Amino acid sequence: MAKTSNVSFHERKKNAMYDKTDIWQGRAARLLVILLLCFQPLYFHPVARYLGLAFHKWSFFIFSMIVVLVCVIVIWAYRLTRNPRLLPQDKFRYFDWAVVCFAVVTIVSTVFSPFRGEMNVWIGIPEPHGRYDGAITQLLYVAVYFIVSRWYKPNVKDFVFFGVAASLVGIIGILQFYNMDIFGLWPNHLAEFRRPYLFDIFFRTTLGNVNVVATFATIAILLCSFLFIRLKSKWQPLWLCASALNFWLLDIAGSDSGLFGVAVTMFFAVPFIIEGRKYLGRTLILLSSWVGVFTLQRLLFEANILRNDLINRFFDYRDIPLTPVGNLLPFMITFAVLFLAGLLLSRFSFEREPDAKPKWKLGVILIAASLVIAVVGVEVLGREEAERGEGFADRLLFEAREVLHGNIRDEMGSGRVHIWRHALTVVPNAPIIGTGPDTFGEVFPDEAQGFMDATFDTAHNEYLQILIAQGILGLLAYLVFLVGVFISAIRNTFKNPMLMAVAAAFFGYSVQAFFNINMPIISMALWVLAGMLANKRFDESEITNPSSNS
Repeated sequence: MAKTSNVSFHERKKNAMYDKTDIWQGRAARLLVILLLCFQPLYFHPVARYLGLAFHKWSFFIFSMIVVLVCVIVIWAYRLTRNPRLLPQDKFRYFDWAVVCFAVVTIVSTVFSPFRGEMNVWIGIPEPHGRYDGAITQLLYVAVYFIVSRWYKPNVKDFVFFGVAASLVGIIGILQFYNMDIFGLWPNHLAEFRRPYLFDIFFRTTLGNVNVVATFATIAILLCSFLFIRLKSKWQPLWLCASALNFWLLDIAGSDSGLFGVAVTMFFAVPFIIEGRKYLGRTLILLSSWVGVFTLQRLLFEANILRNDLINRFFDYRDIPLTPVGNLLPFMITFAVLFLAGLLLSRFSFEREPDAKPKWKLGVILIAASLVIAVVGVEVLGREEAERGEGFADRLLFEAREVLHGNIRDEMGSGRVHIWRHALTVVPNAPIIGTGPDTFGEVFPDEAQGFMDATFDTAHNEYLQILIAQGILGLLAYLVFLVGVFISAIRNTFKNPMLMAVAAAFFGYSVQAFFNINMPIISMALWVLAGMLANKRFDESEITNPSSNS
């Protein structure tokens, strides 16, 4: 009898020890998520500001990882000394093995890189044009994924913190656009920051390069949008505000890649949006906020140019294509109609709705119809814009129409076609394991540099970048990882509003990555999102089911 009691006591003690260390691990993972998603985007060196921004952001990332990894090692050491059976025993899924393969290929590619003597492939390109996307950074990305996927415990407060951080990033960038650089981020002594047009400066908010800004804005817009649509919470106004502010930021950043990522994601989310009146109503309110900031931006821009003496000293406003107020009237009407319709659908229930389910058939029909309308619209409007002249929207529509007709030229996509065409010619030089992380600038043909007065050290396409740096094996492992994580989570997103928001942000990032650059300023966000998608703690028992309380 005494023996049985003694065994039971040890079992209880072991379980209590496991629960305690599990809590510690969860806190360490949560700290990492908050540091990388909330503090990393806002952090900048108070003296250097934009000077060396990539290095300081990378340093913050390294510091965050060191802190969390030390916590992990201490927890594991404690478990090992108490009972080796308490070490993690989670089963690896196929996409987990794909991540391991990606890490192995990265190491092999680094060790055998032909540029080891010319640059530090482990660190990456240093200043003045540093990206710090070397092997160490990419291996730490893998660590981020495993920490978040194994130990992170979903908490609505973390998404609230992100909503606040995203709103601050958007506000800082918008104020900058109107010459209110409240943190003095633009150094006056550098020629590249003394542009005749304030909207032509290539660095914005606390993130720097507008391509990086577009990547963050894509994540923020989609994550906050789907939290607003799907999760009933007192924080919905915050997420709506964060989404609208980052849509405004994306608009003034002038980067098409982010807009494309948002549009494609919303496009394929139609079956989930139309499944219930309340979801549809919230979506219409969301769209009205985007139309509202789009209209407000053009009204303020015109008023600012016409009336702001400070800006008039720098350039002649008559050189800027303005949008007459009369031309904005349709947008104002659209804003009002969307908002009122959304308010009506989301606030008033005419009858009790049955259990909502994704309306796949109707969704597919709407997607197909929208695709046809989009193609016809690009054809018609693109022809008109080609006849009218240059401009941001003109170039976008004109190039889209040219692509439909098979007329693809090097200058399209701000020179991306030129970059991709020449980058593909160097893949056969090291097709299996690539030339090493962050070596694109070393391997890109010299004769192709200088196009459009630019120097190219990145592919402006994350997948092509991996293909060149880590070869076919690295790209294949990366793609298996992305697709596997997404598929494993997508089946549960309908029952889990936070998981759906994460999946939308993950998908949007993956789409815009076809046209953008990967840097440790923002790229670790993808691995955080992937870890959340692979996290088994996102289940119905811990997250409110939206269909029950919406």
